[in-house]
Amino acid sequence: MDKIEIYWGADKDFEEATESLENINFLADVINHINKTDLKIEGVGDHKDPPMNVENLLIHTDDYGGIREWALLGFSNNILRHLKVQIKNLWMCNPPTKIYEDIKKNYDKEIITEHRTQYPDVTIDDMRKMADGFNETVIGQPHVMKQALASIYSLKSSERKRPVTLLFLGDSGIGKTETAKYISSCLGTDMVRIQFSMQQTNSAYQYIFGADHGEDSLARELIRRNSNVILLDEFDKVSPAFYNAFYQMFDEGIFVDANYSVDVSKCIIICTTNYRTEEDAEKYLGTPIYSRFSKVVIFNPINVDDKLKIAEKCYTSLMEHVDTEDKKLIENNSVLKLFEKVIIAGAYPNMRMLKNDIEDAINFEILKARGIIKQN
Repeated sequence: MDKIEIYWGADKDFEEATESLENINFLADVINHINKTDLKIEGVGDHKDPPMNVENLLIHTDDYGGIREWALLGFSNNILRHLKVQIKNLWMCNPPTKIYEDIKKNYDKEIITEHRTQYPDVTIDDMRKMADGFNETVIGQPHVMKQALASIYSLKSSERKRPVTLLFLGDSGIGKTETAKYISSCLGTDMVRIQFSMQQTNSAYQYIFGADHGEDSLARELIRRNSNVILLDEFDKVSPAFYNAFYQMFDEGIFVDANYSVDVSKCIIICTTNYRTEEDAEKYLGTPIYSRFSKVVIFNPINVDDKLKIAEKCYTSLMEHVDTEDKKLIENNSVLKLFEKVIIAGAYPNMRMLKNDIEDAINFEILKARGIIKQN
């Protein structure tokens, strides 16, 4: 082996580093060659294929799932040094801990180079952008960004290793997830969104703590992230017994499971719940995890005036995406006025439902104008 290049972090960094390589093979090619049965013909000497010459072996983050346990435990001897292959250069992205430690033990450190994704620091300009545009983006929660920024500012310290952890409380559909998206957009990144409502089955334990290296896991999603903004949506939807997996993550910026150790220092980790009060959040989440949050932010119910602003904003945005022909057909529609009356009457506690209903109403008007749906 001439060299081993190990990339930790975003898959796109690995793709960019290897896109110009020639004469490449993938892990599946090597394993298939190793597993081929040598032909034996009676009366003829044994026929064995020559070793497979591999100039550049590329192993992506998802490729390790195709490795059986016997190969995982002795990866260097069972795969890389197998008599049926001769590998010159190895390029790896996010190898599981067992494989990484095996390689470090079996190869000279002089040929091993490690690369890590460099996530941009949060700057003063970034925070100014968050403050300046927030009230126009997330209507009805003017206090939220002020409280969040007071914690986010601590990331400017070069001494700080632990992430900023924000707990958002409040009813569904009043701006919690939208705020997380807004923070990420101000940093010019695509946040990592983990929906804990999807982790209520028997596989939740394996997802959070890691089990088989071939299965999806929280650690694998975190290690390959493109952003230092992490949203743990509906954090209250998993069993409180799982929260001890996050103690070290919140305290030290390290998330460890059975297969990976992930650096999440300098991250902004946002957890959302539907609890309305700090007392309920601490009661049901438990004090050990609750006390580890940098800031708890309560999202207030949205008043009627702000709901009207949101309705107008949704309507305007949706109409901008209606094509020219359809827009002419419904240019005198009364959709917005209808929803303003409904809002004033006291409906729509959930703004996500409002946007969906306005979109449906616009489409309904177009269908009527085209004669697809008949007027009563």
